[in-house]
Formats: sequence, structure tokens, C-alpha cells
Amino acid sequence: MMSNLSSSKITSYRYCLSSLGIFQVTSNHNPHHLGVDGNAKTVGFYVGTWRQRNIICVNGDHLLNMPEKHKLVARCYQNFLRLSSLEPCLLFHTGGHWREITVRTNTEGHTMAIVYFHPQTLTPDEVAVNKADLVDYFTKGPGSVCQLDSLFFQETNMTRCTHEESPYHLLHGQPHIYDEVLGFKFRISPDAFFQVNQAAAEVLYGTVRDLCTPNTGQGGGQPKVGGTLLDVCCGTGAIGIIVSPRVDRIIGIELVEQAVEDARHNAAFNNVLNCEFIPGKAEVVLPVLMSQLSPTDGGLTAVVNPARAGLHHRVVRALRNQPGIHRLVYVSCKPDGEAMRNFRELCCAPDLQKKLTGDAFTPTLAVPVDMFPHTPHCELVLLFER
Repeated sequence: MMSNLSSSKITSYRYCLSSLGIFQVTSNHNPHHLGVDGNAKTVGFYVGTWRQRNIICVNGDHLLNMPEKHKLVARCYQNFLRLSSLEPCLLFHTGGHWREITVRTNTEGHTMAIVYFHPQTLTPDEVAVNKADLVDYFTKGPGSVCQLDSLFFQETNMTRCTHEESPYHLLHGQPHIYDEVLGFKFRISPDAFFQVNQAAAEVLYGTVRDLCTPNTGQGGGQPKVGGTLLDVCCGTGAIGIIVSPRVDRIIGIELVEQAVEDARHNAAFNNVLNCEFIPGKAEVVLPVLMSQLSPTDGGLTAVVNPARAGLHHRVVRALRNQPGIHRLVYVSCKPDGEAMRNFRELCCAPDLQKKLTGDAFTPTLAVPVDMFPHTPHCELVLLFER
């Protein structure tokens, strides 16, 4: 993924073992977006800033935290672009077609590649010809060295969109790859979020599990705490499924429908019977769900794992105003950003204007997990109690 290395948007550097990478391409429609060799058809990462107009695209071959397989797929995609008669697309209004490529790999080396394409004014038949060229390149041509297990194609005129908004078309191979975390196997779809660093994910999820269901006994092992865990922004269900042996019930909420399908599949695949997953916006689903939960029904614990933008204020309000929640675990990939607003609203005095009527939470523990080696970033797990 081409990222601006001077900004906080540095997801492209989240690599190690099982991982995901998003590579973008430069555009010859803008002379400020070239590769280091001056070639506009360059696949890599952005160095520089938009404001200073000094962006250069650099490939990722030198990066220590990127799997070699990702580097190989990026090089092959770059070669494909340089052979293609179509131009790359960076700024939609300047034209071009070839956009990002996402690479997902698991610990067994299985590889999924997702190519994003802007149709502009091409006819469906013209798009089909280029899709066929892409398949031929990665299955029979020089790109076959990548040995892709899955090749997807998303045709869209939006920067980011879901499978429901613009379907991911499987051009070659299997529709999913699988990975294992803490003894559970998880299905990974092109549209679903999954932690990019499998080894560190085990540390992260183990930490979250132990904070959600602390072992208060003397004998160690895995205690049965009971109660209900609300898993907000649950993705493919990893946290809930991992915590499931310790609680009576898991309720997961997730916006991306494909991720909910994966979560339900993952629960069944792992023979986990106490999980349910609800698709929809958390700010819509959660307030209604809260009214249906009994605060005395074995206790309520919440875990939230939002994107950088943090939780919607209605989600914070629903959590804050549910008296049955005495323990809340917040997983943040950018705790110094918008998430700080959530922390303040969870911990401030009751505020009638903001409809925050419940007792305040108190932050009692913060555990950093180095999900992103060789970068200044880390995942932060915070425990709030009341």
C-alpha cells in the first residue's frame, strides 16, 4: 500500500508472518507521483507529503517487516502494469484504471491477492479483456511464480467500498484462506478484517481474553467466568470465539456483512455454540440490544475493537448507560487519535447534555502490544472498570 510515511496512515507497515499488505501505484497523470526511477507505473509505498507535493513511490523490497511473498507479488504486479496498455489510477478525476493490490498471506504461505480497478469509461467487454489478461499473467505468465491461491478483482469508482457495494469477483483459486490463532481456525475473506501479524495477534487476543475474563482462582488454567460478552466491531469473530470457553454467551456486532458470514462460519467450524453475530452499524444495533439485556443475567462485559476513527458517540453512550457493564476492554490501534474522545466520554462525570447518565468508568490498566515491528506504532489494550 502506498502510505504517506510522515502521517499516521501507516497500515502498510503492519507485516510479519501472517499478514496483509495494500500496495498502490503511481499515476503518470501527476508528475509529483513517480517512482524513484521516474517510472509512473511503480508499485510500492509513498514517502513524502501531499502538502509539500514531494511524494515519491518506493518499492518495499528493503522492508524487514514485510514477508518475501508480499514483495514478490508487488514486483509481479508492477511488471504487469508496465506491460498493460492501461494507465494506473491515483486521482480518479485524472483518469487511469489500475489501482491498489491487497496481498493476504497466512502462516502456511497461502496467498490471496485482490486487485482494485477503476472502470472510468470502459465498456464491460473492455473490462473483461483486462481481467482475462490479469488472470493469464498470474496463472500462466511471469506472475505464476507467485503461486496465488486466490485472485480477486473489485471494479469500483469509490476509494473504499464493501462487497455489498461493489462485489469482489473471484478470478482464480479459492474464495478464502484460513489462519490459526490460539488453537482456533479462522476463515479470511477479501472484505473481512483480520489482524495482519499472526504471532503478535496471539499475544493481543490472549491479553484481551484475560482482561475480559480474569482468572481470580489460585489454580491457574482457564476459569469459567460466565456471563455475556458484547463484542463490538467483532470482525470475523476472533475475540469472541477465543473468549467463548470462559463465558456463557457471546454477542458480536459488525458492520461488514461478509465479516459476519465469516464469523458465523468460524464459530461453527470451531464447534463454538454460544456465539451469535449481528450485522449492522454498532450505533444502530447496540442501543436496541442493550434494552433487551438483563444487567443481572450473569454479568455483562464489553470489548470494543474499532477502526482508527473510534466508536460512534451513540455506541459510547449505550455502553456507558448500561449499568450491568462493570468491565470494558478497549482495543485501539491509534489511542492518541479519535479514540481519546471515546476515553473522555467513558470516564467523564455524568453529562445530561451528551446523554451520558451512567456512572463513569475508570481506566485501570493499559497493555501495549507490538503488532507493527520496526515502526513507532503499537496496539494498545485498555481496561476500564466501574
